[in-house]
Amino acid sequence: MTTPQGKLAYGQPENYDAADDRAVITAVTGGRIGLVRPVSVVAGAGLQVLIRAGWVGVATCDDLTSAVVGSRQDEVVTVNPGPASGSRQDVIWCDTLPDEGRWELRTLTLAQAAGRSGIPLVRVTAGQNANLATQMDLVPVDAAIDRRLLSHTAMGANFNDYNATSWATAVGRGVESIPCWIEPGQWYRISYHCSAVSLVGGTRPPLGTQLEGVIGIGERNEGQAAALSQLRRGGVFAWPYYTVPNVLHHEYIFRHSIGSVGIWRVFDGRVWKHPTTPGSIRPGGYTDLGPQLQWLDVEDIGS
Repeated sequence: MTTPQGKLAYGQPENYDAADDRAVITAVTGGRIGLVRPVSVVAGAGLQVLIRAGWVGVATCDDLTSAVVGSRQDEVVTVNPGPASGSRQDVIWCDTLPDEGRWELRTLTLAQAAGRSGIPLVRVTAGQNANLATQMDLVPVDAAIDRRLLSHTAMGANFNDYNATSWATAVGRGVESIPCWIEPGQWYRISYHCSAVSLVGGTRPPLGTQLEGVIGIGERNEGQAAALSQLRRGGVFAWPYYTVPNVLHHEYIFRHSIGSVGIWRVFDGRVWKHPTTPGSIRPGGYTDLGPQLQWLDVEDIGS
């Protein structure tokens, strides 16, 4: 089977002129990379995956310039079979070959894609012994170059009380984002909001008893377990009283170092209590406040 490939738009295979053209693309896009029109993907026969025509984006090259990539015809890519145990996260990647004026599509592991020039098109989760593309989870990369909000995830009314007293023990009790592509040099804002979180099940405590709660935002690499998420920003608040809801909001703003590589990240928000605080945490027991009582937003706020 031939490797899908095509010409770089506005990037002739002559080094001098092509580099100038790609420098212009870099300048007019502000150094941003990403898809302008999203990918549509379907599983084909065997391990074949069909990338529908119409996708277009701006991808990095290996000389600090950018190139326009895309296809006006369907392309077929072969994915790799699943591992003997567990699962594996792969990505269908668009490589840029600026000296040849071409791009190529191939399937890579996340480790192989880290720091690579080009652009991701499809995230592939290959489960144990999966030997058909139809058995895999194919998630197309959305258009992001002109879109600020990268992820919005929410949770509705939740009466499942818990007693977490640390970031680690609150795992699975908050809200997490979808995997987000984090670019070198870009600033990001992660916002975690709780509309009606309350402390329940306690009795009136003696005067001076600590009724402290903590709200925090963490992150991990895609493919890592939620238990490996690292706390990045936390804040202390006071529970007003038992069964009285709090409205909480917390933000984490950071810049992904310009010297780093692009990487898929998952962000999450959690609430826990001080170890000496009696009672349990109820994430949301107010069904009349709408369908979203906790939510987490990931925004790209520029370079």
